[in-house]
Amino acid sequence: MEHKGFEYSVVQTANPTGWKWTIQLDEKRTKVGSTFSRAFAINFAKQAIEKAAKKKRLQGEQGSIAHRGI
Repeated sequence: MEHKGFEYSVVQTANPTGWKWTIQLDEKRTKVGSTFSRAFAINFAKQAIEKAAKKKRLQGEQGSIAHRGI
């Protein structure tokens, strides 16, 4: 699945019973978590993506400010 340009997946686990979410942040980094329901797993994955997107946007803004000499 995709949210805000980030790939993520949600899969059911058997032992322990629950759901695992995985986000591909870039070529080298991933973020993983688990919870007891599919809905929560999707929600947690999207929250982590929102945080990563905000961080990426802020880093881009700081880079453009530094580039302009401000």
